[in-house]
Amino acid sequence: MATQIESNTELVRQYLAAFNDRDRETLSELLAEDVVEHGIHDERHGVDELLEKLEAHFEPFPDYSGTTEAMVTEGDLVAVRYTVGGTHTGEYRDVEPTGHVAEWTGMAMYRIEDGEIAEVWLEEDRLELLEQLEVVDPPAHLRI
Repeated sequence: MATQIESNTELVRQYLAAFNDRDRETLSELLAEDVVEHGIHDERHGVDELLEKLEAHFEPFPDYSGTTEAMVTEGDLVAVRYTVGGTHTGEYRDVEPTGHVAEWTGMAMYRIEDGEIAEVWLEEDRLELLEQLEVVDPPAHLRI
């Protein structure tokens, strides 16, 4: 019989696989109906809002996908360090398509409740993304 840590880890692994597969049905099954996602600048409430956000990334980056670099589980929390990326072929935050392949890193923490993802916290290096899209220059100290 699986421990709570093993079950929670597997749940997040399934969620991340469904994310890469764009499997809305599985994503919906793994998320609590009243899930809350805490982003850098905003919050999303409910499965529909989370799935809309994902679609907003798939439109400008149709090959958008992620790779898990590390995963740590403690109690009802699962932390993931990841790399995501894709080819910029559609408008992203008022940036016209560049055709650039971009890759950036992030960290997420998932809180599991009753076998579902109830809460998510996200932090991503969007400055790196904007640099790769040539929207902003790297900070001066990095242009050596």
